[in-house]
Amino acid sequence: MTLVMLLDDVPGLGVFRGVAAARVRAGFSPLSDEGLEFTARIGSTLAERPAVLALYPTWRPDAAARLLRFARASLGTRRLAIVPLDLPPLALSLVADQLAFLAPYVEPGTLATVAPRLAGLLVAGARVNSVTRLEHVRTGFGDHLASYLPGSEFLVTAAPRQGVRRAGPDTAPEAGDAPRPPVVVLAAEHGGDGGWVRDRLGPALGAVSVSMVADQPLGAEYWRAKRYVEFVAFSGDSGVLQAMLRQVVCEPCPWCGTAVGSPVCPFCGMVQPVRTPPPDSAPPPVEHPAAPGPSPARPLSAERPQPPPARLVTAPSETGFGVPESPSPSYANGVT
Repeated sequence: MTLVMLLDDVPGLGVFRGVAAARVRAGFSPLSDEGLEFTARIGSTLAERPAVLALYPTWRPDAAARLLRFARASLGTRRLAIVPLDLPPLALSLVADQLAFLAPYVEPGTLATVAPRLAGLLVAGARVNSVTRLEHVRTGFGDHLASYLPGSEFLVTAAPRQGVRRAGPDTAPEAGDAPRPPVVVLAAEHGGDGGWVRDRLGPALGAVSVSMVADQPLGAEYWRAKRYVEFVAFSGDSGVLQAMLRQVVCEPCPWCGTAVGSPVCPFCGMVQPVRTPPPDSAPPPVEHPAAPGPSPARPLSAERPQPPPARLVTAPSETGFGVPESPSPSYANGVT
């Protein structure tokens, strides 16, 4: 199966029991001892697996992008997919583990295609005390000025869409953005108000579980605030991931041959041609009597194994929310 790897200082959350993406810190040169060792590791992995899917944050692209491009060129391979994601640390770590959960059941090209689309299934953001230095989410001039007022706080959302608004005690993301139930919320405090997550954010999203996890090392670099509480909410129903996979349409890349569904092939980096569907006014095909012959073969997609239903961990959260039994991945609250 495809190895999912996340480059940068983004530790795991222990969400999927027994499943996690590999983590690699990328703050070194490709020609250093660590860089050459990393390239050798990619080569040995490709000798045993069909592909490697490497993720890194778009807001820290330099070291990771150089390292991955060097490894792909040195090995002369088209089986190393490079996928940058524009997500804050907590959501990025979750998406990496979701991809690792899906890896045994889908082709490498499909896995690389759905990676950016997983952001649309999350609600990710933070409650911060200032947006004066916020760079990764577009902020209005008025919000910058309001940051200088005593006691100001803001609700910043990074997914499924970006936004900034003044926050009061009852401010929470829009209920329409909530993932499909059962909703699971993870949050990390960095001097922020963890009680707001338990008392306001969780109920607003209809969460059945609210858990506090360790602060992400890169959280302060992303949010650029002295005090904040970062959160990510997602659905605990594995059917959400399966439905998304059924909607993905992949076609062979004309350059490397890998079936992908993204505008740029993550395996070779080439822009995909625009494929226009046939016009609706085309005449219907002429039907002829079918000649006797063997029964048609079953489509390959029907033979592809699907992720098995698993049990959501029923340990109560700090708020007392119980997690119902449901056909979903096995989640573990907190950090393993």
